[in-house]
Amino acid sequence: MGDAIAFRFEGRTLTARPGQSVTAALLAQGVVAHRTARDGTRRGPLCGIGACHECLLEIDGRLSQRGCMTAVRAGMEVRRAGALPDAGAAAPLGNMPDAIGVERCDVLVVGGGPAGIVAARLMAAGGLDVLLVDERHGPGGQYFKQDAVGTRPPDAQARDGRDAIAALKDSGARIWTDTLVWGAFREGVELRVGVLRRGRVGYVIPRHVVIATGAQEAPRPRPGWTLPGVMTTGAAQTMLRAYDSPLPGRIVIAGNGPLNLQLADELAKRGAAVAALVEAAPPPWTRPALAARLTAAGPSLAATGGRHLSRLRVAGVPVLWSSRLVRIEGAGQAQAAIVAGPDGRERRLDAETVCLGDGFVPANELARLLGCRHHVSGWPVPHPEAGRTADGGTDRADVSIIGEAGRFGGAAIAQAQGALCAGRLLALFGKTVPVAAGRAARRRFRQGRRFQDLLWRLYAPVADLPAPADDTILCRCEALSAGGIRQHCARDAVQDIATLKRATRAGMGRCQGRFCQAALAALVPAPTGEMDFAAPQMPLRPIPLAALAVEKPEWRGHRRVDIPSALAGQGAVPLVSAGVQVTDVVVIGGGIVGLFAALFLAQAGRRVVVLERGRPGALASGGNAGSLHAQLMAFDDSAGADGPSLPARTLALQRDSIRMWQSMAPFFDRDLEIRICGGLAVAESEADMARLRAKVAVEQSLGVASRMVDSRELRAIEPALGAGFLGGAHCAEEGKINPMAATLAVMARAREAGVAIRPLTPVTAITRETNGFRIVAGGQAWSAGAVVNAAGAYAGEIAGLVGRRLPVFGAPLQMIVTEPVAPLVGSLLAHASRHLTLKQAANGTLLIGGGWSAGLDAVHRHPRPVRESLEGNLWVARRLIPALGNVHVVRSWAAMNIDIDGAPILGESPDVPGFYNAVTANGVTLAPAMGRGVADMVLGTGRRADLDIFSPLRFQGGSA
Repeated sequence: MGDAIAFRFEGRTLTARPGQSVTAALLAQGVVAHRTARDGTRRGPLCGIGACHECLLEIDGRLSQRGCMTAVRAGMEVRRAGALPDAGAAAPLGNMPDAIGVERCDVLVVGGGPAGIVAARLMAAGGLDVLLVDERHGPGGQYFKQDAVGTRPPDAQARDGRDAIAALKDSGARIWTDTLVWGAFREGVELRVGVLRRGRVGYVIPRHVVIATGAQEAPRPRPGWTLPGVMTTGAAQTMLRAYDSPLPGRIVIAGNGPLNLQLADELAKRGAAVAALVEAAPPPWTRPALAARLTAAGPSLAATGGRHLSRLRVAGVPVLWSSRLVRIEGAGQAQAAIVAGPDGRERRLDAETVCLGDGFVPANELARLLGCRHHVSGWPVPHPEAGRTADGGTDRADVSIIGEAGRFGGAAIAQAQGALCAGRLLALFGKTVPVAAGRAARRRFRQGRRFQDLLWRLYAPVADLPAPADDTILCRCEALSAGGIRQHCARDAVQDIATLKRATRAGMGRCQGRFCQAALAALVPAPTGEMDFAAPQMPLRPIPLAALAVEKPEWRGHRRVDIPSALAGQGAVPLVSAGVQVTDVVVIGGGIVGLFAALFLAQAGRRVVVLERGRPGALASGGNAGSLHAQLMAFDDSAGADGPSLPARTLALQRDSIRMWQSMAPFFDRDLEIRICGGLAVAESEADMARLRAKVAVEQSLGVASRMVDSRELRAIEPALGAGFLGGAHCAEEGKINPMAATLAVMARAREAGVAIRPLTPVTAITRETNGFRIVAGGQAWSAGAVVNAAGAYAGEIAGLVGRRLPVFGAPLQMIVTEPVAPLVGSLLAHASRHLTLKQAANGTLLIGGGWSAGLDAVHRHPRPVRESLEGNLWVARRLIPALGNVHVVRSWAAMNIDIDGAPILGESPDVPGFYNAVTANGVTLAPAMGRGVADMVLGTGRRADLDIFSPLRFQGGSA
């Protein structure tokens, strides 16, 4: 062991061993609290693998550094992370690259655990160009983790890992450690995988990718599980085996499975004060026949388990079988574990460290991002599980999944799968395949599967946790309690995880739901397929914004996509399962425009049914960035030869709509986070200034409160702006809103008014009748006197059902969100000649959008961000606000917007009486006014001549 390393922690000088992580060094010094959560409570490390982000620290002025993934360096300055750190005072996370490098290989192996090591070694030895990437400082994974500080002789498990890693290095495979895979893109025939290596983003273009990302633990929520001192069993084992870091105080290990037994034995051998091992399964000797079969299937592994138990008995560590840890108590950190025995009686165990080992689920976000087919598994908690063959093959020809990235099964199965996958890919690429090695791997795979099946039958829990109490935190990132989430579910009639996320923000934090999704799934109807779970979003883990920011050419006009037909697979004569239901109005589309129309119609006494092909509010309405636009976008044409353009003539409606939002806000059942903060478009050239002057002149002529500002006033309004901006245009009427809260609030009001909202009910036929229309959707039929077409991107297809043409095209757009920081931006920011909207939400996150095009997922055909748009959008944002170079991007997503002619379509089809259209690309801003306008048209009241310009009559030929 080398000399101790000195570093500073909040003004104190501490020491660490060379090779230790910052978290390990702090735990060794008794520092268990690393960060402050948004609810003001302290948090400490949980997972030990960089997935939970509870170990965030400020290191050398850089925000949100994962302590468990950062090696201690001499002289580093470490501080606890605040809930809302000051990005303006922070140190940069890196420089913006001029270009992003690209690496090619035959096979990219993601993950350097047992499965990845074997697969990469055999493929490289067989003549393939193999690149293995792993997020940790060295290969080995959780099972083969190596001693980073070199203080103790390795045991058999570590020696096996050492030998496997040495063979990998000798095979010729390239190995990139400290490399995070943050995303993947299908671009034509190429698969491009995004990586972050040593602070720099790059792309790998493989001919095939092997996903060997392993598993992550799935700790069950309990009261007190967010207290510092509570961590997973795997995290505790990493502290012990990789960093030789003792865990503070008395230790309770609880959950289900043999890893807990191994940890208890290892801790006891090191002299740790293990207060108890709490196991949910009954003792194995109560089922001797099953235990005997397990021993026969894996004699050495069974004997190892027996030795663990014997040594715990000698050490005096009690094993509490058929028991559950029901809560953790403590003031500021763990102090006691409360355990319920098989009879339900509780006992209190003093404990400063509590290790939770409730089971594992696959780390499958990359596999899901790449479109691999998954099904629902309920063990140990509900989660998506990949469909794959024994040799790792999936339904994606260029993707394999091996080891615990597909299903938890232990190191032996993982290594066997690695060998089988290597053989298949060597054959695929025309290389020699060792037949005997393949037969041996299949034999080991079958033996491993049999052993694992028997093991988990023996370890089947007989004790379970009660449903989380109302004050139990379910979503750690957002500090959301079970009671609060249940209230949202009841209020908003939540039936799926995606809607639950929009209603509560649960699962939207840094961990992207990895540690709460199973608990959330228990609050809604049981998932039946992969799409019932929250979709993975890029970056898969937070990355520095600056690392991905690269200038891209600007563009004019939306990029249209061919959206999947809502009518695909429908027969010529749709089946109807029941009689025709009679109503006054059918609104097609459960977005915010359709919901407002339905609300106003119901308030006027009409019977209204809303038919939505998906989940209400789940598409554009729930997926946009929430700008309230009162001025022209800087890149819109402001005037034409015949006067103001259509976008300019829409400004009056936008301003009316914003005022409606403000006046209605007090009557909703939640805070919509409406803020009229002002909009600011900045200029960095004389051409930009001229563009803005022309824009402001048109706006002022139409009554918009916009004006030009010089560079000094620009900086007074937004001090965080970068240097070099000459001036800008300011509109005092612009603002922002929380679109998720707003959509759900309107939906709740609509239901209260009597609107019947039918989700998952796609319209398949509309026929004209004497007194109106017959609408068929979801195997049911309605008769209505009027139809409102508010189907967004599908409005053209819906119009086609009545024989009309409506020029509406799908044009998906992306949004990006950063980690939350202290107030940095007050206005709704835009650029005079580049696509950008930038604003700060009430929770401190910065939302970045502005019209950068997204695409469609190659498999599911859902909107998904594209690489060049992510890079270009972030470059513009960072150019405006340099402090964004000090923060991380947490998430990006895409939503289906529409491309029409720059103005909404609002009005009755001239030759289809009773068929009304309410379609806009600016739905959140215009929703109240659009809903009010179309409702008045249906009701025949309050005709407004100023809305005639938005009629479908404006399209050539008068078609509607």
